[in-house]
Amino acid sequence: MIDMMFSSARLFYPGAKTTILTNHNSNFDDISQRSEIVRFDTDASKLMLGRAIAQLDYVQNNLNENPMILVDSDILLNASLSPVFKSDFDVAVTWRLNEKMPINGGFIILNNVRPEVSLNFFTRFVAIYQQNYFDEAAWFGDQLALRDAIGINLHDYGENSIVDVEGCRILLLPCDVYNFSPRNQYSEINSNLSEKIVLHFKGERKRLMNHFWKAWLKPRNSFAPWVLFDAWRERRWLQQQANDEMLDISTKR
Repeated sequence: MIDMMFSSARLFYPGAKTTILTNHNSNFDDISQRSEIVRFDTDASKLMLGRAIAQLDYVQNNLNENPMILVDSDILLNASLSPVFKSDFDVAVTWRLNEKMPINGGFIILNNVRPEVSLNFFTRFVAIYQQNYFDEAAWFGDQLALRDAIGINLHDYGENSIVDVEGCRILLLPCDVYNFSPRNQYSEINSNLSEKIVLHFKGERKRLMNHFWKAWLKPRNSFAPWVLFDAWRERRWLQQQANDEMLDISTKR
């Protein structure tokens, strides 16, 4: 998944620097993309808090020349993010209509226009996580802390709007476009989803990620006959799976 995720980013940003934040034991010998590996002491029982702390450490030392995107490993970039950078912002997050957890922590952009402002926001977010949601260190605490760090009511969220939070300009991007999770069905990826910029294959949807990559993204930067043939064959397979799903649904009615 990491390999596909980085490969999808380089479709649109060939010179992008890619980095894996991980523990001291994970093996990444099979990663084909040239990537930096930064290792941290982590506690698997406090996975999400450990990730936030590792991200903060990395941001403190690296947010200078270029914007930084913090992503989950089950994400694919499906289009360029250039429309996002037309806005004047410091931090961009994706939101959905969810009262308890309106912000998804799997995709965060830290702009480098005012790196000290972006860093201050991220530092405050991690402090809120440690102070208020230590009991949620294993899961979901990051999203609760992000909600509190932004500190607005759900009805104040708006598509592509910018809110000022203690001098930090937060760009609110809709999950439906910039952090889209298809339903866990092959019919959901039986097209190139051209209107969705970032795809997030959360949970059981991970089974769809490789199929989408092979059918729609991998052939985008190759004219090699075997790559194009594999993509055509994958799309035929997806169509058959979608037809079978429809038949299965019909039979169960």
